[in-house]
Amino acid sequence: MKRVGNFTTIFDAECGFSIIAVAETLIRMLLDHDYEPVVLVQDQFSRNQSGAEHIVPFKEVSPPSIWNRQTVDLRPVIPPLELTQKAGPDFETRVKRILRVLRKNLTGVDVCITQDIILQEWYQEHNVAMRRYAQERPDMLWLHWIHSVPSGKAHAVAQDAWATPEHCRHTPPPGYIIYPNDTDRNLVAQAYGVPMHAVKPCRAGHAIDPLLLWPYHELTKTLARKADLLGGEIVTIYPARLDRGKKVEKIIRLLAGVQHAGHETRLLILDWQSAGPRFQAYKDELLALADSLGLWGKVHISSRMHDGCSQGVPRRVVLELMDLSNVYIHPSESETYSLTIHEAITRGNLIVLNQDLPMMRELFGDCGIYMDFGSARNRRTYKPNEQAFWNDEALRLIAEMKQNRALMARTRALREWTPQALWKEFEPLLYLPPSYEET
Repeated sequence: MKRVGNFTTIFDAECGFSIIAVAETLIRMLLDHDYEPVVLVQDQFSRNQSGAEHIVPFKEVSPPSIWNRQTVDLRPVIPPLELTQKAGPDFETRVKRILRVLRKNLTGVDVCITQDIILQEWYQEHNVAMRRYAQERPDMLWLHWIHSVPSGKAHAVAQDAWATPEHCRHTPPPGYIIYPNDTDRNLVAQAYGVPMHAVKPCRAGHAIDPLLLWPYHELTKTLARKADLLGGEIVTIYPARLDRGKKVEKIIRLLAGVQHAGHETRLLILDWQSAGPRFQAYKDELLALADSLGLWGKVHISSRMHDGCSQGVPRRVVLELMDLSNVYIHPSESETYSLTIHEAITRGNLIVLNQDLPMMRELFGDCGIYMDFGSARNRRTYKPNEQAFWNDEALRLIAEMKQNRALMARTRALREWTPQALWKEFEPLLYLPPSYEET
């Protein structure tokens, strides 16, 4: 496995600067996949601001910081230079200080990621020091993340002219330039005087893990991960005491229709006080039905996933899981109001209500779509058979989803733009040849 270094100028990881978020995302992705990254930060980096000793008012306000030596090989070694846009008379001395640090701390590193070092004119000393060290280490792969394009085109300069501060921002760097979109790829190539294949579009650094972004309860995160909620296109949770009148089998058949239409789906049943033998028998039937309809591993019951859910799930966790779902289906055969429907509406879910309960229209009107789930007063029969009926209704549900751009955008972000999903874009970069001339 490659040893990956990160050359940054970060001195305060708690500020909201987006470059820090990108660096942190890449480091977390490496850690999550068993890499052991080396992270260089400024030597004035404060653990009180950004590490294990950082004090927060509540235990779960934010995810554990990676900016500490207990989590990552964090090295506060980059000199905190007084940065200037123009090179001063001590430019060469400052370059040598940084070069000594790179020599000492990047020994044994196979790949080095930089953050805006080749872009910002404030980092001319860092840029030149990096290029000098690259000449000493032709075996090392450099991946230069940049988040803008320097104005102007590359300079036509003699070999090694990049060593001067006025040229280092407009000459080819060692390795590859990583940019978050493909649209500007040609502009980037022109700005640095490199061929197009030396610029690699990759949005992995801008991935967002919603389970880390928000202060979710640990149980929320555990259930979401075990049920793979972020892997579904149509995702629903159903909080209920699991008596048969809740008609969970209707949800399963509808979602089987969604799966049959070619869309990934997930169902997480949050059962409450449902530990007795009759409840266990119903749970077994539901899971067997899901398996028989091709939903193996896509239908989960909270009490069978986590010991802390044996008697139910806290309301806070229910609401947070609604944030991670996009559809709420309520097929119960009898009802007076249903707080869960109301709650799901406040969380932005598409609501599917029971056509056969007249009070649903009284209470919720056109806030949802209606389907023939049947009720205690109106028993339904389905032709030609029940599953064929729900397969057709699934197409209506999918069409309704696709008409809602906000819901589709959120679904796509939760499913496709996470670190877990975008790792497939990031990891291949680590195994490029050191020079684009070899590709």
